[in-house]
Amino acid sequence: MPHSVQHQSSTLAQRVLGVIVTLCLLRNFDAFSIAFSYTQLGIIPMVISGLVLLSGILSAIGLLKGRHWGFLPLYFFIPAATMFFNFSMVPFVPLIFPEALRAYVVLGVNISILLYAVFALLNKMDRPIGLNS
Repeated sequence: MPHSVQHQSSTLAQRVLGVIVTLCLLRNFDAFSIAFSYTQLGIIPMVISGLVLLSGILSAIGLLKGRHWGFLPLYFFIPAATMFFNFSMVPFVPLIFPEALRAYVVLGVNISILLYAVFALLNKMDRPIGLNS
C-alpha cells in the first residue's frame, strides 16, 4: 500500500475511533452526572468516574485530531467504561439482543473495538522505510 494511502486510512481509523468515543460519552453523559451528583457514593467512585470521563474526553480529542497520544487514554477508557459502567461503545447494538445476553454483547463489542484500536495504532506505526523516506 502506498505511504500516503496508508497514512490516510490510519488517520481515518483514528477519526472513526474518535467519533465512537464521542458518541459513547454523549450517550452516557447522564451516568457521569449521576455519579458526580450523589455525594453518598464516596470519593472512590467519584475518582473512578472522573478518570473514565477524563480519559474519554482526552482520547476523543486526540483521536479526532489524528494524534498518536489519543490511543493512550483510549486504552484506559474502553476497559474502564466496560468494567465500571457497562457502557457499550456502540450504544444501539446491545438493544437488539435479549436482556440475558446484553452484558456479553457489550463485552464482545467493546473488545472488538479495543482490538480495532490496537491494530489501527500498529498500522499507523508500521511504516515501510524506503530510500526516499
